[in-house]
Amino acid sequence: MKELRRTFLWCAAVALSGTVLGARLAAQAPKRQMPAPPAPADPAPNGPAMPNNKISQRAIMREHEKAFRDCLAALFGRVSQLKQEVESLPSSDVFSVSIYKQSGDIEKLARQLKTLAKG
Repeated sequence: MKELRRTFLWCAAVALSGTVLGARLAAQAPKRQMPAPPAPADPAPNGPAMPNNKISQRAIMREHEKAFRDCLAALFGRVSQLKQEVESLPSSDVFSVSIYKQSGDIEKLARQLKTLAKG
């Protein structure tokens, strides 16, 4: 009989301590909430596009096209110059350092042109 009481009290103590411990942990744990939405990127209203906006976009596009054409012209000039230098060398000679550097510059211009083409 004493064993039955002892087991009952032991189970009751475990259940009570579990309940108290669970309540304390629940009170200490911060509640997760959804984060606040970010501020809109464009504070302007979503109305029709302003005429000034179209003009500025056209100016940006013209400037972008001019930079693209300038880069293309510089690339063409360097490639043709390198081609002339390579053609003037005999095939038995080793390429010079200047030709190596020019080819590196041409690669840089080609990458820049690729970046401009992507927009």
